[in-house]
Amino acid sequence: MTESDWVVGDRDRLTFDAFCDTHEKAWIGFARARLRDDAAAHAVVELAKVRVWEEWTRILRAKIPPSHAWAILKEEIGASLAGMMMNGEPLPTQPSVPGWVHSVRTAAERAQHLMETQGGNDQLYAALRRLSERRHDVIVLRYLLDLSDEQIADYLGTTQANVRSTVSQALDRLAASLGGRRGAGR
Repeated sequence: MTESDWVVGDRDRLTFDAFCDTHEKAWIGFARARLRDDAAAHAVVELAKVRVWEEWTRILRAKIPPSHAWAILKEEIGASLAGMMMNGEPLPTQPSVPGWVHSVRTAAERAQHLMETQGGNDQLYAALRRLSERRHDVIVLRYLLDLSDEQIADYLGTTQANVRSTVSQALDRLAASLGGRRGAGR
């Protein structure tokens, strides 16, 4: 290996580390929301980071690198849940309504998206679980992790307009599930 090979390798590692520093908070937050366990979330993110590093040169050539890393994270979360099932471990449950349900309700009500809904927090949590994977992801990324539409679009490999549309659809579904009307009084 020549000296220039080392420099390129170091530069790639620095770029990778900066990329991970930028996205790790969102990755951990999302993994925590799915796995309901801080230690499991951190472990899954570490596994995802190893895979992202293994594919780093390919990811850097991608049009939207964060979306490739996001796909790897979701695969690792799925593998973790599958591993729990195969080992006979109980899947993560939440004995009470998680705090992020309150965040979603507060943010949605503030935005007048779930006006006049009749459901309580337990019903909202159940309705969130019934959303499609993409709609659920967008709701968690926007309202729990407080990411911008631009950041969400990068993670999901889509446009900001599509993110806004998906949020709108998700909020419509939530309102319908809770027996309310979306946007009353807007």
